[in-house]
Amino acid sequence: MAEEPLTSKGFHYRTLVIGAVLAAAVAYVTTYSDMVVKGMQLGVLQFAPGAVGSFLLVYGAVKVLRAFGKLRWMTSADLLILYLMLFASVFVSTRGFTEKLMPAPVYLNYYADSINQYAQRFIPYVNPALVAFDPKGELKQPVAVEFYESLRSGSIPWGKWLRPLAMWFLLYLLLAWSLFCIGVILRRQWADHERLTFPHTVLPTRLLDENLARQFLRSPLTWMGFALSFVPFLINGIHLAVPTFPQIPLLFWNVQNLFTSPPWNQMFGTSIFVSFAAMGFAYFLPNDLLFSLWFFFVLTRLADVVAASYGIELQNMPSYPTRHYIGYQVAGAYVVIALVFIRSGWGYYKQFVQNALRWQRDPFTGEAMGARWAVWGLIAGFVGILVWCVWAGVSIWLALSLWAIFLFVTCTVMARSVAEAGFLMTETSFKPSDIVGIFSAKSLWGNVSWTHIAFLDAIFFRDLRGMLLSLFLDSQQLAPRHGLRRAALPLIFGIAIVVGFASAAASELWLHYTRGGVNLYGYPNANVSWAFTDASNALTGADKLTPPSPLWFSVGIAVTSLLYYLRNTFIGFPLHPLGYALCPSWTMYVIWFPVLVTWIAKSLIQRYGGYNLYQRALPFFLGMILGEFSCAALWAVLASTTGLLAPEFPWP
Repeated sequence: MAEEPLTSKGFHYRTLVIGAVLAAAVAYVTTYSDMVVKGMQLGVLQFAPGAVGSFLLVYGAVKVLRAFGKLRWMTSADLLILYLMLFASVFVSTRGFTEKLMPAPVYLNYYADSINQYAQRFIPYVNPALVAFDPKGELKQPVAVEFYESLRSGSIPWGKWLRPLAMWFLLYLLLAWSLFCIGVILRRQWADHERLTFPHTVLPTRLLDENLARQFLRSPLTWMGFALSFVPFLINGIHLAVPTFPQIPLLFWNVQNLFTSPPWNQMFGTSIFVSFAAMGFAYFLPNDLLFSLWFFFVLTRLADVVAASYGIELQNMPSYPTRHYIGYQVAGAYVVIALVFIRSGWGYYKQFVQNALRWQRDPFTGEAMGARWAVWGLIAGFVGILVWCVWAGVSIWLALSLWAIFLFVTCTVMARSVAEAGFLMTETSFKPSDIVGIFSAKSLWGNVSWTHIAFLDAIFFRDLRGMLLSLFLDSQQLAPRHGLRRAALPLIFGIAIVVGFASAAASELWLHYTRGGVNLYGYPNANVSWAFTDASNALTGADKLTPPSPLWFSVGIAVTSLLYYLRNTFIGFPLHPLGYALCPSWTMYVIWFPVLVTWIAKSLIQRYGGYNLYQRALPFFLGMILGEFSCAALWAVLASTTGLLAPEFPWP
């Protein structure tokens, strides 16, 4: 058989076919793992365990086949394509989109009752094209009841789902395209000018570069770190199958309950999760950022104690695991950080836009797309999103405000947290509507807008885990290192996203209608519930918080501005604004303890061993990432094929 030549973009077309098959397979496995196994959420991290583990299996298989003279045509660029397609498929199939989407088109019809008044407050205003039930029909229609309680007879009503899934997926594609354009615009500023480290590219670079891979995989430290993180989860999985087998505790929920006396018992929920992978990633962070992350998290808990000691009522942020006064501070912090990004790169962004407007040769060569495509593509994508929202029923000014905040503030800051801080999750502590609500009474937005804002909150705005922007940025860093032209990335991601969504949506419907949604993982349904509860409270004016939100929003702006001033004024100032902005998020709730442990370990290594010891220890910490995610992939495959129970992993 004649050898297939490389394309002009540096890869073989057959790789896309292999990648599409793998994308479909991993979408099913991760969907099954998330929804049925439950204790192993394979798509909640930006360095997704489902994608990493699957790629390691593929990587190992390719190495074995090459040893027998097979697959020698497959280059590093081809392997990188498989890596990126697996990631995109996991993101779109789990927390990034499909998992949150599936309950939304039937939720109102099943849960509306005389107490919540959803039948009067929301259902009459629903755009019929966005739901699987008939808004003019009765409550608890079969399409909804059987989704939650499983089929009683007949077959899965695929036809009723085609239109709503297609319309929501269209919006997701517009969002993905807009984020890709933003990623192209940001890349040169963040990577070439500000020299961000992009920690999530370290491990794939070590594996895809032949020389680095040889050194990495032959290092005893790599396998020591691998064993340290692999063995505990292997043991805990065996314990579930054989209860007499020992277990290694790695998750300690609600340690704040150890404090029983006031004011300490008013501390917000705090748990300790032992994640070796989180420690591995934290090792690559700058020391000031590493310190700031755990310091500000602990400070939020101490702030609760101080407030309670003065008799101040502690209210929670709607839909988020943090206090109201912290959540709105973080919203202010995000706005300042986004403005600082623009100011620091103003010259570059100005030139980029000017080149997009000029009909002459584009100086930004070697990128995933030219300046003209990126800028006009972003404008077209954003306008498309607004048109979709207005068609759905959201007022134009609300759609413009919410999506501008989401794209240019929330997503951008979250992507920065991954590119600079190696953040493993991208969940915020506020929704765009929380910021808009500071300047406009939410109760006046109307039932039609709020009905569809609730859908947007549940499917897009509230939980950003599985966000594509960080993947798009990482891919632009990885591509030229391994012989792949960045111009190939839109095609690669487009195929993976479409295939991953189709596989995941079909898998979700099959699982719900055969097992019953009430028996599956409860988070996606709870996510929709929180969104409509918040919308209902906003419409009735029941979401009033004291003291008022603008006060804490202003405090967040002031504190973040002060932190930037101090960092620019005093060399070595230890507190980082990103640490302040990220401190109350669910991410820090999960990883604050691994970050603290790594900060201590890294400080000791650098103090007593210097830079040389720091470099020598790198394989050990990378090995910990490999071990934890490899074990997760192993248990996911076993659980989805044999029905075995899988252990709980420390990234809920």
